[in-house]
Amino acid sequence: MILIISLIAIAFVMIFFEVILPGGILGVLAAICIIAATVFAIQDFGLLAGALIFFAAVIGIFVFVLVELKLLANTKYGGKLFLRASIDGHSNPVTSDETLIGQRGETLTRLNPTGMISINGKKYEAFSQDGYIERGQPVTVLNRDNFRLIIQKTT
Repeated sequence: MILIISLIAIAFVMIFFEVILPGGILGVLAAICIIAATVFAIQDFGLLAGALIFFAAVIGIFVFVLVELKLLANTKYGGKLFLRASIDGHSNPVTSDETLIGQRGETLTRLNPTGMISINGKKYEAFSQDGYIERGQPVTVLNRDNFRLIIQKTT
C-alpha cells in the first residue's frame, strides 16, 4: 500500500513541476507512475480497487492542476508565467495608392535600400531600386509594394 501511495505522490509532484516547466517528460513519467500504481493495486487488492485508484488519481491530478493554475496565477512568480493582458494588434493601413506612381518626392532619410520619403508633404516608407540613396535626394515613384513605395533616384 505504501508503494501505491508513494507512486501517486510522486506523480503529483511531477505534475506540479510539469505545469511550471512544461515539456512533456514529467507528464509522461507521472502517467507511468499512475499506471504502475494501478497495476500494483490490481495485484494486491483486485480489479475494482485498481480501477478506483486509477480514476481517483486521474481526477485528483485534474483538480490539482486546475487549483495550481488558479492559485499560481495570483502569486509573485505566477505573474511572470502567465499573460495578464490581452494583446491587441492590427495591420498597418495601406498608406499609398496607385495615384502616387510617377510622382516625384525627396528622401527624408538615407535609403539603404529602405527608408522614408516625402511626396507633397506626406511621409511614405520607400524601397530604392538603386540601392543606397542619401538624404535630401530627388526620387520618382516607380511602383508600390504592400506597404511601401518602390522608388528610383531622379537624375
